[in-house]
Amino acid sequence: MLERTVTGVDVIFRWVSRLALLNMLWLLTSLGGLVAAGVFPAVSAMLAVTRKWMMEGTEFPVVKTYFRHVKQDFWKANLIGWILTAAAILLYFNYEILHQWNSEFSVIVTAAFYFIVFLFLLVCVNIFPLFVHYEAGVGALFKNAFIIGFARLPLTLLFLVLLGGMVYFSVILPAAFLFFSGSLVSCTVMKLMLWSLQKVDAVATDTEQVEYSG
Repeated sequence: MLERTVTGVDVIFRWVSRLALLNMLWLLTSLGGLVAAGVFPAVSAMLAVTRKWMMEGTEFPVVKTYFRHVKQDFWKANLIGWILTAAAILLYFNYEILHQWNSEFSVIVTAAFYFIVFLFLLVCVNIFPLFVHYEAGVGALFKNAFIIGFARLPLTLLFLVLLGGMVYFSVILPAAFLFFSGSLVSCTVMKLMLWSLQKVDAVATDTEQVEYSG
């Protein structure tokens, strides 16, 4: 009993140290790239490490693996990130127009705008987990992020809740942001994404088998 307890505590401390290390790497890389050029490769590298933990185990050098992904995915991750940033800026300007000229627009136009914002958020929360899991072009990643985000809507909504929770707790608990916020959310999001993709792949396989047998 005592040995089992000690083993359990040791496992917990190992995971705490891994998450803290990964979170610090994420923060330092983001700041090192002056945020604009660093945050998107940092996010993709953090997700790549957590994906590797879940699919291959934890016996690999975290720092080396992390920076390999930062270097490997630097330009593509930034391209995806800046496309999303440009879209967000465009949506913000449209929001300002709607806010200032609200009486000039119909309810349908306003509802359509918020629906587009919702679709944008679907893509945002799904594209980077897909980026580190699949080899695909930027256009295909955006398309798949939209399709999977819409097809697995409850899971996408859970992603949004997790990200909102991270922002909230980071404000009220700065220490949590420093040591755990990004890496903990990354692990949770990647776990849910892998589970979701397994379901999608299983459905696709069953469909192919039915088509072939027919």
